Amino acid sequence: MIFIIINTITTIFIGLIFNKIFEVILFMITYIPIRVYAGGYHSRTKLGYYIFSVLMLVNICYTLKFNLLQNSSVIIILFTISSSIILYLAPVEDKNKPLDEIETKVYKKRTIRNLIIVLSILCITLILNKINIYTCICVSLVCNNIMVILGKYKLKIKKEKCYEYL
Repeated sequence: MIFIIINTITTIFIGLIFNKIFEVILFMITYIPIRVYAGGYHSRTKLGYYIFSVLMLVNICYTLKFNLLQNSSVIIILFTISSSIILYLAPVEDKNKPLDEIETKVYKKRTIRNLIIVLSILCITLILNKINIYTCICVSLVCNNIMVILGKYKLKIKKEKCYEYL
């Protein structure tokens, strides 16, 4: 519980430093529901997780502050690629969160549901030309995409190491 509080305070602090508190909160609202069910990379330690999260948020705030993603065509392409990869690879289990066959099916369905919700919000914000909102949503999907790819890669490396010992 203390770790969650520290992480939340740090997240808000980073948002305040970059004057992007709304965007950071929106990012977390769209990132977490997909991350929970899609899975992906997990650090071995809480400190590693914390450092990785801080670095990720700083990069996100930097991207948003300097409007590095303004073009709606780029947003749509990034969203399509990220969503497709997440749909293809998810859910990605971890040694701390192994999934049985039923959980895999449930997590897949929930990932799809959450992606549809995020896609709906993205479409509405594109139509309304709410650049900062659709940029945040796209960035959260790209981050989820990266985490899923890293998690799959980590699993592949672990499996290869297991076979080496046999």
